[in-house]
Amino acid sequence: MVVGLAVTLAPGCIFAFTQNSLGNGTGCLAGALNVPDCWTGQYNLQPNFFVGVPYDPAPGQFPPSFDIRVQRGSDYETFSDGVDILIDDVNAIRPGGDDGGGPGLYGVPLPVAIAAGVTPPGVPLTANPLPSIVHATLYLQSSCQTQDVGLYALENVTLSPDGSCSGVAASFVCGEDGGPDQVSEAGSEAGAGAGAPLLLGHSTITFTSLFDDNEDETNAAERLTSATFDLYFADPRDVAPGGLGPPAACQGHIQGNFSFYFQRGQPAQPFP
Repeated sequence: MVVGLAVTLAPGCIFAFTQNSLGNGTGCLAGALNVPDCWTGQYNLQPNFFVGVPYDPAPGQFPPSFDIRVQRGSDYETFSDGVDILIDDVNAIRPGGDDGGGPGLYGVPLPVAIAAGVTPPGVPLTANPLPSIVHATLYLQSSCQTQDVGLYALENVTLSPDGSCSGVAASFVCGEDGGPDQVSEAGSEAGAGAGAPLLLGHSTITFTSLFDDNEDETNAAERLTSATFDLYFADPRDVAPGGLGPPAACQGHIQGNFSFYFQRGQPAQPFP
């Protein structure tokens, strides 16, 4: 069965707050975008709003999930720029999980892709023994007010021969302190020229801490969520019929990080 693409939002009954004030945290999200009729060139989100929504519909039957929103400003998503990161299985990443065993996946770069069972129209479903448990969507509703722009982080995207996203190379990335560090333009001389091998970009995220899904948690260390990421965004529908060609062309390369504490409280706005 082919399922249409959609941004996944956790149901709205629990809200996340950080450091005793709604949306507080630290982070950076910067790189380059190539979105026709919207934004082409360097991009720096300068996020200042960090929230997360835990969801555990049937404890013991399904793994708890966590929906993270890193955004500029605290307005609704439909009027803002930001990235939505959905974690399907919190226990798979945290050391120990529910059963108290296992080293977890802290410090391990995890692939980021669209959810298993979701494909663009006309692309058949294929078995994936190791589906991604992290998904990310970049929304640009503030920058692109004349169109509804949502790009998906894909495990694989096709890069230009110089290693850029459709000819636009990121000229800076985010440093460990959350601020942008100036670096030289990314490129790949090995990929230049006719007949060169196909260059691919791979989306990853690396967690160093993740909220334990206990809404009444009193231990600050267990309420902390922090990660770094290197994401390649594209429109999954931009593939050859039947999905027989190369991956969709890259439309954005974003790097960054975020860190915030979960705190339950009254919401500033309802989630859908």
